[in-house]
Amino acid sequence: MRALRHGAAGLALMLAVSGSAGAADVKPADLVLVNGKIVTVDGKGRVVRGVAVRGRRIIAVGNVARFRGPRTRVIDLKGRTVLPGFIDAHSHVGGMAEVEAHTVDIQVPPLKDGAAVITRLKEKAATLPPGAWLIGNGTYNQIMPTREALDAAFPDNPVDLRWSAHDHLINHKAAQIMGLDRSFPDPPAGTASRFERTAEGEIAIIRDAEVPWPKGMVPAFTAPERKEAIRVILDDFYLKRGVTMVSDMSDLPSYTAMAELKAEGRLPTRVRLNFLIGPLMHAGITVASSREPDPVGRIEALGFKPGGGTDWLKVGAIKFIQDGVWGTTSAVYRPHWKGSATTWKPDNRGGVTYSQDELNALVGDAYRRGWQVQIHANGDRSQDMVLDAYEAAQARYPRADARLRIEHFAHFLSLDPQRTERRLQRMAQDHVIPSMQVAFLWRLDATNAAEPDVAFFPLKTLIARGLHPAGGVDTIGTQNFATNPFFSIARAVNRDSKYGTIVQGDEAIGIMDAIRMFTIWSAEANFLEKDMGSIEVGKLADFVVTDRDPLTIPKARIGAVKVDMTIVDGKIAYERPR
Repeated sequence: MRALRHGAAGLALMLAVSGSAGAADVKPADLVLVNGKIVTVDGKGRVVRGVAVRGRRIIAVGNVARFRGPRTRVIDLKGRTVLPGFIDAHSHVGGMAEVEAHTVDIQVPPLKDGAAVITRLKEKAATLPPGAWLIGNGTYNQIMPTREALDAAFPDNPVDLRWSAHDHLINHKAAQIMGLDRSFPDPPAGTASRFERTAEGEIAIIRDAEVPWPKGMVPAFTAPERKEAIRVILDDFYLKRGVTMVSDMSDLPSYTAMAELKAEGRLPTRVRLNFLIGPLMHAGITVASSREPDPVGRIEALGFKPGGGTDWLKVGAIKFIQDGVWGTTSAVYRPHWKGSATTWKPDNRGGVTYSQDELNALVGDAYRRGWQVQIHANGDRSQDMVLDAYEAAQARYPRADARLRIEHFAHFLSLDPQRTERRLQRMAQDHVIPSMQVAFLWRLDATNAAEPDVAFFPLKTLIARGLHPAGGVDTIGTQNFATNPFFSIARAVNRDSKYGTIVQGDEAIGIMDAIRMFTIWSAEANFLEKDMGSIEVGKLADFVVTDRDPLTIPKARIGAVKVDMTIVDGKIAYERPR
């Protein structure tokens, strides 16, 4: 019904614009794009040659000659392709700003090995005062230096090396400063948190666990510094890569900075403001603690209401985290496989953040207040718990169009076909949206990808069930280069990794479905499809002009497509230097 009403509204607007009057009675457009390949991503899959804009919105698609006037700006595309502005369904802009400003890039590759990581850290240490913290940002599953090598290289500097926001390798000095010796208690059994210790019992690896990180270990942003850092992230990592809307999860200082940028006319992209409530207070990400008496109420008390705001700063969803990451802390029925992670623990089934009753209560409270809910659930056991919580909330507070989401839904086990089939049926029946980050296929080597009975980002399977996976990146430094949607689109189509591994090629999807993930399907996942996600009359004039046609170039070259121009609100917001 939503699509029917929207289509009727679009038709009515088109008739109001063009009507039956002669060309002389048509009010000219402010902007027209002509002589191009306009990939509308509408319900009919139309590809046309022109589009016309008046003010902020599209007034005509197809033959737009009659809308050209003496003051109309005309962009001759000269055959180039135009797509709807990309929408990133899951990002952490505030966290990215912190990482880009305050950590050392230690990703392997391009660095060769743990020794190369130490060399880079030594280069950084030479620029810092004695005893300063060294914080390295890597990526999931990569090789790190050994604990012994870190201790030998940095006896006086505390070191924190991150695979991601979930996993940290620390040296002896860091453990000493925080009191993480053998007497520091392990997290409760059954949770998504755990420590890995040295032979002496000192904590060496922290996985999704709370520890007393000292204040000041990371230089604090001043308010002007944070605002500029966020502007740079949204401009360089999103706008210049064709992203016109970011569905974000940042902290309140970051959202304040975005509001100030908008008031100053300097906010590069649209942002949907989502609120992460979690037991871990990650810098730049978490808004409230689930241990507070009324975390959703606190957010509402600050003036945030579901669906509030404007199309530039739109209030979005509440997010919870139910488990950890694949191979170590995600909640699974079968123990994690030995080849699935950098470090491995036998008979490890991961853990959950909340019991079923706790999760039901949190989801139910947010649902009762009218919020969209999205929950991080990587493992099959946690995914089933999330579906239970969603079904309980819907039964108690029925809602016609909730658009509940599972964030990641990256892996599920097929060892038990009946359980897997039931999970997929529930996803479809409950209209739960899988919010996927297919860019993470890039990290899998041949050993990781050989894990038996596991589906990694099973896009083709989900789409065949009628589900519309939303495309996002979910980077807090782990793969900041992947904010380019064409990087993820290439992974969805080619299923390749940085090691040359093809990961379950039978789950590859076509280019148009991959584009839909970052346009109309991301719009639907964020309640934005009335204004964004396709090039149709009445929608906001957000476009991406590319240097080549992603629909016709060889699949292996999709990741090389460049953005020539990003148009937001009918205005050129970015143009690639020639």
